[in-house]
Amino acid sequence: MLCDLHIHSYYSDGTWSSEKIASICKEKQIELFSITDHNLLSAYPEAIQAANQYGIRCITGVEIDCILNAKSFHVLGYGVDPSNEPLLKLLKDARKVLDQMSDRLVEAIEQNPFDPEHPVSVQDYLSYTYSPSRGGWKGLNYLIDRNLAHDFDSALSLYGQYNISYEQSAFPSMEETCKAIVAAGGYPVLAHPSNYFPLDDTLEENLLKTVQAGVQGIECYYPAQSPQYTQRCIDFCNAHQLYITCGGDSHGEFQTEVDGVFYYIGTSSVDKSKLKLWF
Repeated sequence: MLCDLHIHSYYSDGTWSSEKIASICKEKQIELFSITDHNLLSAYPEAIQAANQYGIRCITGVEIDCILNAKSFHVLGYGVDPSNEPLLKLLKDARKVLDQMSDRLVEAIEQNPFDPEHPVSVQDYLSYTYSPSRGGWKGLNYLIDRNLAHDFDSALSLYGQYNISYEQSAFPSMEETCKAIVAAGGYPVLAHPSNYFPLDDTLEENLLKTVQAGVQGIECYYPAQSPQYTQRCIDFCNAHQLYITCGGDSHGEFQTEVDGVFYYIGTSSVDKSKLKLWF
């Protein structure tokens, strides 16, 4: 049973619907998948119904922005009840913080424009709409459509240029996030550890800190992680009796290639026999 447990739909920053995702999984012989949108469970129960339509299986999932030791992390929550009110509140709050980063950026550019020929305003931004199937999010698309950026990468760089970071935003703690996932019947898994920790002698020590914060598994198989990195994560999970998951982090046609690494459905799909799941 091939699995891909890290996919994004157009409800967050992907370009495809749940039905499109399910159809591609079927085409690639992926029998178990999860849509893990950023701080959103909007793809459910639609994703479950789409999986049933294609004779494959989908488990609920979400990717949550959180903070540990003043650093930004993503934690995947699998098997959660999409109607769990405390979890929905945490997601709503986290999503609001995420969206406010774009609000702050537009406000900062309005006050300190870098391109006077293309002015922007908070009022204009609030009334702006775009098609979610374009990928990305409202802030990125707005900057492109107002000619302040020519693509998603150049739009994304403006957040750093105006000193707007995840670490300076009020996301929930990793401890709070993991507790909410577990209380909703789910399993918290650290997403793409190589985004945070280098492949050196400190890797296991750093992973242990996330376990102490409530993480119960590691996304060991991921496009940007080398075979050596993957094996170190697998060994760590086995030593600490943690779950082992995989995911291609597909966003449809949005950011399919970053720094020479490709992200698409199936790029890190793994047979279930190589994973350690909760079922």
